[in-house]
Amino acid sequence: MKAMIQKDLRENLKLALIGLLIFSLLLLQAYQTCISTLTNMLTGNSSGQIGALQPLLATGLLTGTAFFCAIFGTALGWLQTRNEAHRDLWAFLIHRPVTRTEIFWGKTIAGLCLYAFGAGLPLAVLVAVVRTPGYVAAPFEWAMVVPPALIFFTGIAYYFAGLLTGLRQARWYASRCFGLGLAIATSFGVVASTVFWIPTVLIAVAVLILAAAAWGAYQSGGFYRGQPVAGRLALTVALTAGCGVALFASVGLLVNLVLGPLTHHPYVWSYYQMTRDGTIYKETNRDGNTEYADLDGHPLLDPKTGQKMEPKEFSKRIAYGRGVLSTLKYRNRDQYQYSIQNASGFFSLWNITDKTLWYLDRHGKLLGYDGQTRKFIGSLDPHGNDGKLASEPFLQRADSNYYNAYGDVPQKIIATAKTVYQVDFKERTLKPVFTLTNDEIGGYDEEEASYEDNHAAKNFLITTRKTVCLMDYDGRPIFALPYKPGYFEYPQVEISFLQLTNSSMNNFAVWFLPDYLMNKAAGWKLPEHILWIAPAQTVTKSADLPVLRLDEESSWPDKLATALLPPPVHVEFDDKIYKSWNLLSYTLALVCSVIGWTLARRYNFSTTASIGWTLFIFLLGIAGLLTFMCVQEWPVREICTNCKKFRAVDRESCEHCEAPFSPPEKNGTEIFEPLAKV
Repeated sequence: MKAMIQKDLRENLKLALIGLLIFSLLLLQAYQTCISTLTNMLTGNSSGQIGALQPLLATGLLTGTAFFCAIFGTALGWLQTRNEAHRDLWAFLIHRPVTRTEIFWGKTIAGLCLYAFGAGLPLAVLVAVVRTPGYVAAPFEWAMVVPPALIFFTGIAYYFAGLLTGLRQARWYASRCFGLGLAIATSFGVVASTVFWIPTVLIAVAVLILAAAAWGAYQSGGFYRGQPVAGRLALTVALTAGCGVALFASVGLLVNLVLGPLTHHPYVWSYYQMTRDGTIYKETNRDGNTEYADLDGHPLLDPKTGQKMEPKEFSKRIAYGRGVLSTLKYRNRDQYQYSIQNASGFFSLWNITDKTLWYLDRHGKLLGYDGQTRKFIGSLDPHGNDGKLASEPFLQRADSNYYNAYGDVPQKIIATAKTVYQVDFKERTLKPVFTLTNDEIGGYDEEEASYEDNHAAKNFLITTRKTVCLMDYDGRPIFALPYKPGYFEYPQVEISFLQLTNSSMNNFAVWFLPDYLMNKAAGWKLPEHILWIAPAQTVTKSADLPVLRLDEESSWPDKLATALLPPPVHVEFDDKIYKSWNLLSYTLALVCSVIGWTLARRYNFSTTASIGWTLFIFLLGIAGLLTFMCVQEWPVREICTNCKKFRAVDRESCEHCEAPFSPPEKNGTEIFEPLAKV
């Protein structure tokens, strides 16, 4: 096996070197993009995702790495087997004095070494560069290596899928490359997962299944028949995923490109808006047209024209507002959840002052980096009123994944669970302006509110478990009211800044919005609660508004696409399995299972195999039938001269009557005479 490993290393080293060069250039380009983004942000000429400042979390680098690892792994596995898949070369390979399992492992070891060389080495160099001070002006911790590492290991699944594709005895235009479907599904699972252990398990399972399927293909020369049980099962699972991906893509293209444009689906969406005098209107968007009406359903008219209010005119009347999510305590950085698309899970860019970038990391620390030297310069640590260092971490707001360089109000407020601090980034000081003793901060936000005299009043909104407060930057309350209803059921609080008029003597309106999932579980019975507040900090009135939720009726192309899903999906997610479109799904599954049973009996499958495949097809529907047809070999059949039934030509005798093949008819070209008895 050692000689075989050396042979494969020597033959495929050229491909690994090409991959190394291409991937190195790709990573270098991603690093240069990171530096350009940093330069633009320092000069105030760029806005964008904060992950672009850390190459390991940059969307462009992760996307490029995903495509490269998939293509490189597939090409490497395919070439390793394709070069020897020719019948004569394959016969020479398997007649070496080693078992077929040893041949498989020899090629696998060589292939994984080349894959690690071509894809792993450039990533390791990038990690070393990013970790070295002076190269990246952003925080680094080893957990940031997880997203690119998971993508790298996903490429191993593509490698085994390439091995399987190169050796399978199937047509290219039929199912030969369907083994890639499981690897593709794994890639989507890695990107979509929000919990670290899920993509890890997905990758391990996909690699195990595809490796077993490739091993089984080596045992039988790429055919399904003759494989061990483990190989047949792994191949069936891999091709099931491939058929599912192909079916999903085909149905998606059919619905979106063909059926969708032919179907008009009305779109209606309503929500509440408040004008600066404190009046609530319902805004309805219907097929791109916007209408406004009061709570009694009367259309809002423009007093200048007497016609229905236009969106451009109504936008001048909308009260400015800001919202707070009272869930900071429950999004603590220690309760970090992995997400390959969310760099704010690691840090957020808090401020840029005098070429210094200030980050709030997931551990609640405020870290400073010099934008010119790209080195860590220190941290701002919270202190209590007694001057002692506080042990509580800073809390991070939800809208921390994007940095806006244009007209952004410098952030001056930061909070821990008990204290709100005023930050001076130039002097690098923290001044406590508000402290709690028997309560905890749930959420906060700061904003600039414009009043009728065009005076800009700086303030911040803060919520605790018990109160909602609007305060100025010196910690003086502008108003404070009890947090009722509770912050569990109503975690979102919004404030609308109003104007004093003859008809309205209110300065503010506070909205309490219910939690979506809790409201759904309660049958949408939790209303939106609104309070109007006068200058004397008194509540002048309140109102409960029914929740306006979007009830969008699915179009018939969408229903058709849903009907193509396997029956177990409908049992899991639909409350009524007798809906007409669900019945279509069961009907299709039944028709597919009948076709599968007919094929199994026609090719003389055993009763056990026929029943098993029929149940498999019924559970998976169209995807199950496609898998059955892709996995099995379907030899040509001809009529048996003895029993007059169709028999497979790849058998030595008829499967029905055990009669041998008839000798070929003589055509005068025979050179040997039959032996005569002496």
